[in-house]
Amino acid sequence: MLTRQTFAALSLTLLLAPACAAVARSEETHDPEATQALLAALAEGEKDDAFAALAKGADPLAQDEDGNTTLMLVSQGTFFFGSEEAEVLEALVKAQVPVEAKNKLGQTALMLAAREGEEDSLLALLSHGAAVDAKDTDGWTALLYAAYNGHSRVVAALLDAKADVKTKDTNGWDALTLALSEGRGGAAEKLVAAGAVVPTAPVNRHAPLVHAVYGGDLQSVRIVLATKPDLAARDVDGWSALALAAYNGHPQIAMELLRAGIDPSLKDSEGKTALDRAIQNQYDEIVALLGGPWTKPEMAGTRVTVPCPVLGGDVQVAFEVKDEDLVVTTLFPKPLSYYLGGGFTNRADSAIRYTYDGSVAPAYHFDTDANPKTGRKADMLDKEVAGTETSLTYMEYGTSVTHYYKGNNDEELSKPVFANVLSADLEKMGETLDSETLGDYTPEAQNVQGALQTTVPLRLLGLAKGKPVRVVAMAGRCGPHEVTLTP
Repeated sequence: MLTRQTFAALSLTLLLAPACAAVARSEETHDPEATQALLAALAEGEKDDAFAALAKGADPLAQDEDGNTTLMLVSQGTFFFGSEEAEVLEALVKAQVPVEAKNKLGQTALMLAAREGEEDSLLALLSHGAAVDAKDTDGWTALLYAAYNGHSRVVAALLDAKADVKTKDTNGWDALTLALSEGRGGAAEKLVAAGAVVPTAPVNRHAPLVHAVYGGDLQSVRIVLATKPDLAARDVDGWSALALAAYNGHPQIAMELLRAGIDPSLKDSEGKTALDRAIQNQYDEIVALLGGPWTKPEMAGTRVTVPCPVLGGDVQVAFEVKDEDLVVTTLFPKPLSYYLGGGFTNRADSAIRYTYDGSVAPAYHFDTDANPKTGRKADMLDKEVAGTETSLTYMEYGTSVTHYYKGNNDEELSKPVFANVLSADLEKMGETLDSETLGDYTPEAQNVQGALQTTVPLRLLGLAKGKPVRVVAMAGRCGPHEVTLTP
């Protein structure tokens, strides 16, 4: 007689039988050595080896010691070339590797692709139904990973997939605040455009303005300043945003805060001001910007003065020949960083102080044959170029630059941040010199103790030692003023 207990036991055996058989088949049909070869090939970006391992019976559902599936190993970026990564990813999806699987940290393949900035893999995973707002064990989504690491294109792709910009992790961080704190202005800008809002309350004990200054990115600071935040906000040690910028060597951020109206006399818990912190870390230009003494660079060689009231006084220019080079040093009435972002070019709406009308970018035109009747013709915009043959010109714009800094253990680190810069260009008869003519030389606009300095090979300017040339100097729209230079 079949009792209830016997029937239940028999039913359970019948239910478990297919699963046990599947495990047995898996062990029988998948080669352990081929599986290890597959994991190694995926980690090293070897497409042919990966496909060869699959052909030999590797288990596509295998996981490494951290619980990463084969799909995760591909999605987080390896060393595949061109379309190889996409080919392997598609093969694994067809092999029914689950897109929504999670590793030991609760991360999905989509999160890992977002973390590493793998846009193509991320788009492929989304096309296969990856959950855009899935969370790991810390509450991080793919959007938080992309924002934190500054992958703007991936942020845009996730926003197009309707990722939730309001999602917060277990510590209260959202994607925008993470981007601001890490100096990811490009990602932050896309998040704001998608509806993310700069919080008014502190996050992790710090106000958003403090987070942005810690990030060291001018664009991030501007995003927060546009919301008219409390400029007196402090970090946990009582440091103001200006003190943090001064101590960490961010002159343009210091100027942006001053233009927005921050009080430079704010003191921290030790009674120190931003000027004190700049002096402490020997950032001479910031010391000068905050009203301290300005240690100016030496101005040697042939000099010319260009009166420029709009910039606050006279602009001093020195042309010094060193070996086969011409060193051009431009000393403005105030340190260079005072002007960047304060004129017509790339001025933020929050800039209400310390601004000026016009441009700071200088230009120097060389009449290499000392004959004003030859060379370029004057035009309506640049009458001063008449009779000159070569030029050293500058242009101001906002761009990504590399910021070098020290980590918590004094290790040397770097990251891209947004800043205003001056670029230098060499021209002949009004045309920019091409790379073939320049050779290994690249003109650079360097900030040397608050002065603008560029070193140029004499030959590229058409100059020869002992041969006098006429130089026409412009400072923004101030000038022209001429000087005779004999290299």
